[in-house]
Amino acid sequence: WTGRIELQGAALVGIDRLMDDAYFDDLGRTVRAHGGILGAVTYPVPGLEAGIDRLFRHAVEHGLDLDFHADETGDPAVRSLALIAEAAIRHRFRGRVLVGHCCSLARQPADVVDRTLDLVAEAGLAVVSLPMCNMYLQDRRAGVTPRWRGVTLLHEMKARGIPVMVSSDNTRDPFYAYGDLDALEVYTQATRILHLDHPVGDWPRAVTATPAEVLGRPELGRLAPGGGADLVLLRAR
Repeated sequence: WTGRIELQGAALVGIDRLMDDAYFDDLGRTVRAHGGILGAVTYPVPGLEAGIDRLFRHAVEHGLDLDFHADETGDPAVRSLALIAEAAIRHRFRGRVLVGHCCSLARQPADVVDRTLDLVAEAGLAVVSLPMCNMYLQDRRAGVTPRWRGVTLLHEMKARGIPVMVSSDNTRDPFYAYGDLDALEVYTQATRILHLDHPVGDWPRAVTATPAEVLGRPELGRLAPGGGADLVLLRAR
């Protein structure tokens, strides 16, 4: 696959591990040595805010971008998305910050949602929803039909100018055995799950130009005169 696919390492470690000085220092060295990005899985543990702060300080010091696996739960009390946005504002962070999942936002009161989305927009965070995996895993209880779709509030985010994307998560693994890393399938299913139609508008950007921009590769994911002609042709009625 050399020359055909690019991989970027993202250090999505549990936020509690970042309170271990030796582990954290070793992690930072490894990320820098391999050209990766720093990140964490956030969940409600003692010291959550301190761990997020530490991550931002380290990213500022070493010029690293950040990636968060956040709030993949239906528990409305889990609100680390707002904490991440507040930390980005507090540290005047100028790197790229991607936050994935953010499922619990859809279960929170309207006033909390509004405040959180205002913070996310001010902080310049980008958000990716994993619609197939989120819908498959959230509200999963034995013998009970799921009551909600598990996805985050992409329409409300997009209306505020927040960069939003849809993608695939967990490829044929114990969490989601059906992923194929197929961008067309992701977009097709996202259209159904998240109602990205009537009108379609510019929602195709969620799997093309927007992720390319967030990855720092704005020349990808678009058709333009003089642009790259590295195309894949497929049936996509």
